[in-house]
Amino acid sequence: MVTSQKMNENEMEYRGSKSEIQNPQPNEFSVKEQRVDGSYLIKLYLIKLRYTLMGFERNYQIKIPSKQLNKRDYSTLSKTSNTLNPWFITGFTDAEGCFSFSIKTDVKSKLKWRTSLIFVIKLHIKDYAILKLIKNTLMVGKIRINGINSVQYAVESIKELQVIVDHFKTYPLVTAKASDYLIFKSCFDIIKQREHLTEKGFFKLIGLKSSLNWGLSDSLKEAFPHVPVIIRPEYKFNGIPDSFWVAGFISGDGSFHLNIKKSDTNINQRVSLRFSSNLNIRDAEVLKGLVAYFNTYNKKVMLNPKNQYIYKSNNTVSLAITKISELIEVIIPFFEKYPIQGLKSLDFSDFKKVAIMISAKEHLNIEGLNRILEIKLNMNKHRK
Repeated sequence: MVTSQKMNENEMEYRGSKSEIQNPQPNEFSVKEQRVDGSYLIKLYLIKLRYTLMGFERNYQIKIPSKQLNKRDYSTLSKTSNTLNPWFITGFTDAEGCFSFSIKTDVKSKLKWRTSLIFVIKLHIKDYAILKLIKNTLMVGKIRINGINSVQYAVESIKELQVIVDHFKTYPLVTAKASDYLIFKSCFDIIKQREHLTEKGFFKLIGLKSSLNWGLSDSLKEAFPHVPVIIRPEYKFNGIPDSFWVAGFISGDGSFHLNIKKSDTNINQRVSLRFSSNLNIRDAEVLKGLVAYFNTYNKKVMLNPKNQYIYKSNNTVSLAITKISELIEVIIPFFEKYPIQGLKSLDFSDFKKVAIMISAKEHLNIEGLNRILEIKLNMNKHRK
């Protein structure tokens, strides 16, 4: 997202798996587990279910302390290197990155205005390690704490921004954020050539800024009422470029979700898994492209073209894959080869564990269901 406004600390929550059930069925819970405030009814339901199945915790037949589940140092995310594949960075930026350009008053400057560019990725502090890997790979920028629960990677100097511009020229963005980058690059070129110090160059910057998300602020509109708006670059989806792009994108904008659906009896519960990604409707072709790309990974085992994977609702579009055979044969092997990074890698590990249990029908007995319930209570938003 391109923005010239400061990101509010309150907007940053745990950047775990995102999940929003499309076309929810009766008795299913729709849970948005990323960057949202409020209580989670599913947690209350699961606690109640746990006592219903096995009585109080002291009566559990199997005890799996939550601290023993996926005990892992958050900073140990890349097993083979302290850098990332460049396509992973592009994919992660498509999901989480921000190209920002600001214009502020400055009485000391010749034109009385100051311009600045910044490339930034802001995450929950638990995912600091991802930003460290990005910084180690690009070798520019700074990582700084931004409030109590958030941390951000920022590149601001023109010299270092050249690295950012060159990166996305070589490894282009895939989503509609590609248009944001082109605007950002135009601003960068003007400032690099010091044309922003001239009235003509500065007015061009104003026009470019007017084509960003919220356009010009009221103060800028009042100060520059006659500056022509520059048309936003046209966006066209050109396909998924690389498997590491997929890993990066899903590390930022994907969800590995475990759902336990209440049935007619307390013991017979329905356990299901959902791999999903939710985007703005403008990026519908990206999700369709993901489905097609997964089918190129292993042509012997492919997603069924007759199944519906893409769901549209108002201004959003979602990819959802729920069939256990497709998850085990296509999705899980893909991300084993092209790993998820960050705390979400633990969600994927739990997701895989439950998928194997469901495939073995362990979820149909109390012992297996109890183990799955413990996993659920420590996934996504609830992971400590």
